[in-house]
Amino acid sequence: MSRGSHTEGEEVGIEALASTVLQHVQTAAIAVDDDGRVAVYNPAAARVLGVPAEAVSGRRLRELTEPPALAALVDVLGEARRSGAEAVRRQVVVSADGAERTLGYTVSILGDGGAAALFFADITDALAEERRRAEAQRFAEVGRIASAMTHELKSPLATVELYANLMLRRQIVDEVAREQLGVIKAQTRECLDRLKAIMHSINPEAALAEGTVLTPLAPVVRDVVERERRRFDGSVIKVRVESGEPRVALRETDCRSVLTNLVTNALEVTGGQGPVHVGVRVRDGHVAVRVADRGPGLPSGDVFAAFFSTKASGTGLGLWLVKSLVEAAAGSICAQDRRGGGAEFIVTLPLPDRGRLAGVPILVVEDDAAIRAAEVEALESCGAVVTAVGAGRDVPRRHIAWRCAVLDFQLPGQSGVDIAKKLPAGVPVLLASGYQGAGGALAEVRGRQAWYLPKPFEVETFLDLVSLLVVTQ
Repeated sequence: MSRGSHTEGEEVGIEALASTVLQHVQTAAIAVDDDGRVAVYNPAAARVLGVPAEAVSGRRLRELTEPPALAALVDVLGEARRSGAEAVRRQVVVSADGAERTLGYTVSILGDGGAAALFFADITDALAEERRRAEAQRFAEVGRIASAMTHELKSPLATVELYANLMLRRQIVDEVAREQLGVIKAQTRECLDRLKAIMHSINPEAALAEGTVLTPLAPVVRDVVERERRRFDGSVIKVRVESGEPRVALRETDCRSVLTNLVTNALEVTGGQGPVHVGVRVRDGHVAVRVADRGPGLPSGDVFAAFFSTKASGTGLGLWLVKSLVEAAAGSICAQDRRGGGAEFIVTLPLPDRGRLAGVPILVVEDDAAIRAAEVEALESCGAVVTAVGAGRDVPRRHIAWRCAVLDFQLPGQSGVDIAKKLPAGVPVLLASGYQGAGGALAEVRGRQAWYLPKPFEVETFLDLVSLLVVTQ
């Protein structure tokens, strides 16, 4: 036998060896023979696609139409067999359980009879991580620029505000001049507030360090609308606020930033004239703020994505900032086309309701016995079922479906942040501490709502924040 030639027995042996190898490699693989039947469908493929081998092996490609992920790869194999062309490092997006997944694949042609092999992997998470790294790098760059700009702008803006205040203190009889000075002062303050909001969004540790507070929403809505009316002379902004004084877990500056961004966007898409409708409605323990316009409607794409903008001069951070602030306050925002033309944005935020604490299991970890007793008494007065301990080592190991964890920061053995990281997924955290760096340390807590309440605090504020956090789980 000449070198390189094989007997029939050797070929069968090589085929068996190749099939065995494919069955045991960690890369998902599907191979079809010359007749278009699945000859190899290895365990890795079954894991990725969620389809058992017995449902695929030995069947013809044209018979495999479900689920969509398998059908998409079958189409790739079928096209490769027809064209005889190999494919290297391509992707296909498929739907599984209502979520999109991305599969990366390579197709190899095996001989001239139509046999082919497809190797693939679910690269959805890898792509998402790659995007996160790229976005983090971009934000780091933006953060450095924003930090430098903030440093450079704060002093001149503060100077403008100072001199406006000095001039207003003088006995100026000209009402127009006094009104214009008031505008200068207000706009300067708004610039400073916006700079602060941008820095908080890029550097969450700075926002967390200040702690979570409750802000009456209605006065801010009315004030923002009045400011926008002055900025856009002749504009039509209609506002309707239902009775009541809803309070939300947003600082006043952040609340203004959310509303100003939405109202300004609505005015700009209507040429600065409107009409823009702003409504505040309280229902079922939540407040909904609706900002609607009669502009061209929503553009294609994710309007809340960082750096997404349809404006030549836009930064693409406005709506991203709005969404970040709203979600940090345990709320949500949606955008949709408006019936009859235009667009509407709806922000929904939970409202404090101590009644919802009744029967709710809550964990308290506080090493100061007096403070621990006071927190327990306050929570139990609202009907909560409290598990209270003095250190992380004393937290019960048995499964308890806590709806919220109230943690001190400086504790024996491990910090409140260390305890928060070990809690079951989704359990929200209220870090109640007098330690100055506690709020900033919360940036290490991922995958759950986490707020900081500086000590000392009012018991009413404490209960209100806990009642908001239990909604987020």
